[in-house]
Amino acid sequence: MSQLRNFLWTHRGVFLPRGVTKETMDVLPGFQIRDDDVVVASYPKTGTNWLAEIVVKILRAAGKVAESSDTMMRGGALEMKLPTARRPGYINLAELPSPRLVITHLPIQFAPKGISKPQNKVKVLVPMRNPKDTAVSMFHFSKKLMPMMGGNSDDLRWEDFVQDFSARIVPYGDFCDHVSGWWQMRDDPHFLFLKYEDMKKDLPNAVNTTVTFLEVDLDESTINNIAEASTFNNMKPILDNSTIPIRRFIARKGWYLRHCPQR
Repeated sequence: MSQLRNFLWTHRGVFLPRGVTKETMDVLPGFQIRDDDVVVASYPKTGTNWLAEIVVKILRAAGKVAESSDTMMRGGALEMKLPTARRPGYINLAELPSPRLVITHLPIQFAPKGISKPQNKVKVLVPMRNPKDTAVSMFHFSKKLMPMMGGNSDDLRWEDFVQDFSARIVPYGDFCDHVSGWWQMRDDPHFLFLKYEDMKKDLPNAVNTTVTFLEVDLDESTINNIAEASTFNNMKPILDNSTIPIRRFIARKGWYLRHCPQR
């Protein structure tokens, strides 16, 4: 049994981290999404921060925002109260100016209606990743987080973790349920799905696709510059020196194994 279980609780059959409280889950259905919000909705460790960085770089290049990614993400995930924060993310987000970058790891059935069934100009980007790499990345990230949560990183063993991952006893629950829940929105024009492996293979194309989706006008040179600035080697120093403590744990090796088998 993984020691990570000690930091989880269940909400309507789904395991959530203790940083997501019942009080937050009760009020989130009514959270107001703004018409110019850009949302990154993801299972943890599938490329959330990578995609968020790209989005911020695009918005900055287009003159939509002047803030850094740290500033736009300082509130953390919509549903999460970070170990170093005083308030949950949704309260911080409500105070930020538009356009906002909204991050959530919630399964689609728990997301505010403005995200799960977006209207008007709301944009929702969903990164997707090979489940094997996702599990390995979550394991190493969790080990780094254990001391911040009051645990011991040495108590988290891969053998135990991988069994719990397969049994859905990890933050945000079953990988397949989470991904398939969002995937049902693939034909909705408010959504863009990007595969982590495709981004690794051709990052300029992924940036260009995101630019088109966000409906901003950037030339080819700017798109290539954003792609170059968003490579692992160029992003790692930014994450390692983030003003948000939890972001310093994100970049590990930038490794890549293989594509997820077709289902």
